[in-house]
Amino acid sequence: MTTIRLYVVDTSYFLELYRVDGCWEKEAFTAIQHKFSEAIDKKYSFYVPSPVIFELANHIADVKNSLRRKTLANQLNNAVISCIDNGNPWVLTPLGKPETIHELMAALTESTTRFATEFSDQKLGLTDTVVILEAERLKKNHPSGTLNKYCVHIWSRHRELKSREPDNEPDPYV
Repeated sequence: MTTIRLYVVDTSYFLELYRVDGCWEKEAFTAIQHKFSEAIDKKYSFYVPSPVIFELANHIADVKNSLRRKTLANQLNNAVISCIDNGNPWVLTPLGKPETIHELMAALTESTTRFATEFSDQKLGLTDTVVILEAERLKKNHPSGTLNKYCVHIWSRHRELKSREPDNEPDPYV
């Protein structure tokens, strides 16, 4: 049986990977860069809910050095364009891949409802909620069969968010 890993990536991993001023540590950058490289080599998939991109962009906007801020913004822009054009390096997911505006509104309602009723009490934000819902959606849509075992993980440095992943990741970096 082949194990296929699907990773839902949180903002905290991108802050390290992009080395956003004031939001990254050398040790974490090295570890996370290594995890991405290994996962890419094994052809695993990365899913990034659109709110993570917005949150990352907000952190980039706070970078004081204008040249550095522009460089980071361009890197993010190029990655997003690549994702839209060919699905690499990640799959961008707009709140559960809605097919219609009605489905988008339903997904937004589900997100804010779960945030208000369940996750805000645990100090998890709306972006965290969307990450959790995306992981749940992937787990539901990728059941393990006789040939493949699907494992869905959340890549985050936020322990409470990480604890919500559907499958426990071996050797996590939190």
